[in-house]
Formats: sequence, structure tokens, C-alpha cells
Amino acid sequence: MTPIRQKRIRDLLRTRPNGMTANELSEIMGLHVSNIRTALRAMPDTYVDRWSLGGRGQFEKVWIAVPVPADCPHPRDRTKWGTYTKPIKTQWVTV
Repeated sequence: MTPIRQKRIRDLLRTRPNGMTANELSEIMGLHVSNIRTALRAMPDTYVDRWSLGGRGQFEKVWIAVPVPADCPHPRDRTKWGTYTKPIKTQWVTV
């Protein structure tokens, strides 16, 4: 999946606070809906907010993109299995 396509999807989703379905994204962007779904599943900053009733009584996922903070740790910063380990950099803050 090209980062340019993901960036376009991300920018479009961030302009819509209520989210969009994959079909709505494909209509606006002019891409096939399967390409949109593949990109959405590959993006770590998008998630399914809710389900809406679509055509023919089927439910569709409503996707939302959230801003990722700059200090968000990557999962590879955690201790790995096996002989190679890294010190944990994640700091959990209680609110």
C-alpha cells in the first residue's frame, strides 16, 4: 500500500469528525473499495468507531482517524522474546 494513498485517506478522515465508511471514501477518492479497505486495515491510526446500516440491510464499518502523538512508543520498544531484548522505553502515566 502506498503511503501517498494512506495519507490521502488519513487527511480525508480527519476532516470528517463523524467518520466515513469505505464506500464513501471510495466514491470521493475514485478508488476501488477493496483498495480502501486494505489501506484502512494497514493504517495504525484508524479504527472502527461504530457500525451503520448500509445497503441491502448489511452493516458497514464507520472508520475514524485519530492524531498520533509524537511521543507514542512503537511496539518494538518493548522487551522482545528470545535472547535479544531491549530495555523498555514505555513510561505508563496514571491519570
